[in-house]
Amino acid sequence: MRRKPRSIRSKIVLALLVPVVALTGLWVIDVRASLAEATALRDTYNTRDNVSLPCDRMVAALQSERTRSVEFLATPDGDAGVLRTVRAATDAAIEQFRQLSRRFQGSDISAEITRARFADMAAGLSSLTRVRAGVDARDATSISVLSGYTSIIQTAFSVSNAAAASSDPLVERVMRTTIAMRRAGELLHQEDALLTGVTTAGRFGSGEYAQLIQIIGALRFQIPIAGTALPGPDQALFKNMLSGDAFTALRAAEDQIMDQGRAGEPVGMSRATWRATSNLAVSQLFAFMADGYDHAVAFAKDARDGILIRFGVSGLLGLIAIVVSLIMAVRIGGSVVRRLSLLRSAATSLGSVSKWETGHGVADAATRLRLGDDEIAEVGAALTDVHRSAVEAAAAEAAMRYDMNKVLVNIARRNQSLLDRQIEALGPAEGADARAYRLAVRMRRHAEHLVILAGSARSRRGLGADSLTALLSRVAGEMEQAERIAIEPAVDAEVPEHAVGDLGHVIGELLANAVTFSAPDTSVHVSTRPGPDGIVVEIEDHGIGMSATALEQTNRRLAVPQDFDPADSARLGLFVVATLAAQHGILVTLGPADQGGTRATVTLPEAVAGAGGEAAPQTAPPKRSNQSRLVGMLARAGHRSEHV
Repeated sequence: MRRKPRSIRSKIVLALLVPVVALTGLWVIDVRASLAEATALRDTYNTRDNVSLPCDRMVAALQSERTRSVEFLATPDGDAGVLRTVRAATDAAIEQFRQLSRRFQGSDISAEITRARFADMAAGLSSLTRVRAGVDARDATSISVLSGYTSIIQTAFSVSNAAAASSDPLVERVMRTTIAMRRAGELLHQEDALLTGVTTAGRFGSGEYAQLIQIIGALRFQIPIAGTALPGPDQALFKNMLSGDAFTALRAAEDQIMDQGRAGEPVGMSRATWRATSNLAVSQLFAFMADGYDHAVAFAKDARDGILIRFGVSGLLGLIAIVVSLIMAVRIGGSVVRRLSLLRSAATSLGSVSKWETGHGVADAATRLRLGDDEIAEVGAALTDVHRSAVEAAAAEAAMRYDMNKVLVNIARRNQSLLDRQIEALGPAEGADARAYRLAVRMRRHAEHLVILAGSARSRRGLGADSLTALLSRVAGEMEQAERIAIEPAVDAEVPEHAVGDLGHVIGELLANAVTFSAPDTSVHVSTRPGPDGIVVEIEDHGIGMSATALEQTNRRLAVPQDFDPADSARLGLFVVATLAAQHGILVTLGPADQGGTRATVTLPEAVAGAGGEAAPQTAPPKRSNQSRLVGMLARAGHRSEHV
């Protein structure tokens, strides 16, 4: 099945809408990207308040509890009340972390990773009970306690590190730098917890000296590089802090302990001296990191403001561009389509020359199209020139046809006059004279065809109203082979004066057709009967008949008269019958006869033949037998479809 072709309008609209749709798509993508970035930066506030800060408070509480637990183990008569107080603070920080972490609102892949770390954190916190039980029973060592708490704290750092991911590189950089520094600070807390226990006991226990050496080595490596990702001014402050008195004293104390201390031997430094030295360095480091998350949030705010400004400018400009493009597309498309519609209308009127042939509408048809000054206007100008030439040619042809019709009518009138005088001289006769009379009548009918073809009024030749019976008998008697026509008893009806001549033409053409295209030894039957739409006259021959296709085409021509085509002059009788039938409201149809051949059915309205009584017998030419047919019928059959 062929697709219906798109119209010019749809093609132009499609061509103009494609860039508009593309621009709209790009604008939507930019808007969505901007909103996604703004949403991610908005989540930075949520991450800081519900993950980072609660996690840091929990880590600080665990670090403090770890130091107190190691100190409790190092003191044989340690105060359990202080340890319980520290543990209560840790439990409160853990519970706060659990509650706030449920409010985390991240929506990207890093948010999924962060939620997975929440599950790891829950599993890590479940081991805290076991570590505390070992401390309470005093069957744990400082190394095992240090390791247990450190494992939980490292899991907490993994939560903070996952939550630090952000769509803005600068924000993520500040967040991760802060976490790296807090990891370095965790080494300071591990060192402080271990040495708190050692200085409290007064000597190194098993494995404590080796553990201290590992912590100090990691500490001196990680602290300097933790601040390398800081912005320039902050990095300078960080380096000044590391080279300051507090960290210088810390490194000196570490060197003294490593030089003098051995496993199982005295430390060489009091608890008070160590705590004073360690607390000063730790407090400076965590004071430096205190506003690290605030820096990240400040960067996030600035980045969000930039995104909103960019979104406002690009979104507004993009929307304006889309609206302007859409308006231009509609205006340009409408203008082109309107002008093309004018061209189409002009081209359509160029093909409709029926009214031009009569000389009407010539001035209007040649009006120049006003289509602007582009290529469409040039096509319109060329079409106008063609239009004008076609109008002039049509007018000339109309004038020529008018003159030709006058010539045809003049010739036909002259022939009619001569034939009327000849028919009057011959009169109805028998033998050769009868044949000459009938031929003259037929010639007169052909001459009247020219008058009908020219559209001129026909001569009535003084005919008055006549009965249908008399009209059928007269027309049948004028046929060349009148003896073959059998007229059955006819309906009593009267044909008014204005229809006598034209109805005679119609019946005569149909009778001539039936006689000519049937075998010489067959009869042509004429019958009449009343019908629902008027009186029906049927003319039936016993020829070879017509094909279904030929009957359909002929009936279509009889139902709707068409303009006469000189190239189709073989069907002149068909044109005459269709024209006269249409003028008087007569319905003429052809169909197959019951015993072979063709039946012509003529339905006469009451204006043409009004019923006047019962059927009356009518004397007609002798009816001939149709039992045998001559071979000549087959020779005539090939021309059957070219008649009528």
